[in-house]
Amino acid sequence: MADFPVSAGLEEFSGGFLSTSTILNRLSVTSSFSTAWPSANLAIFVPIRIPFPVVVYKLVIGAGATAAGNFDVGIYDASGNRLVSSGATAKGASTEQVLDIADTTIGPGLFYLAMSADGTNNYVMTTPSGSSPVPLQKVRLVGVVQMAAAYVLPATATFAAASTAVAIPAINAQMRPY
Repeated sequence: MADFPVSAGLEEFSGGFLSTSTILNRLSVTSSFSTAWPSANLAIFVPIRIPFPVVVYKLVIGAGATAAGNFDVGIYDASGNRLVSSGATAKGASTEQVLDIADTTIGPGLFYLAMSADGTNNYVMTTPSGSSPVPLQKVRLVGVVQMAAAYVLPATATFAAASTAVAIPAINAQMRPY
């Protein structure tokens, strides 16, 4: 028997997917809504901890109310190396966009769900409750980082503290056991 119990961390998973909204529910999220991307070419990186190896095969984002602009969504390792991304994708309106990606094995460890957009068009975003600066503090508390001038998602990210990313993009990674 091991000295310490093994924690599977299954509370982060639900039916074969991991979502930024699942993680942020712990922060008293007030709502998910269609809102403008914080700034053109900004990338937002939301940390996820994967307790065991999985194969990610699709990424999903929530498109906002208008069909305009382009985005890129992907996964990074803890060192800022891009593991997979959708590449530049035209944004639809008022529905989720399901993106086939190359099957990518990740885990265990810390990874980031990442998204960047070429403009300030609407996307489905989630925001922690409270008045300023509380949402920014909560976003930083869960480890969200950002990178300016990062559309399309770069091969290597230079993480910076979240400063404009007070709303978190609705990103979902669909996965299966490795």
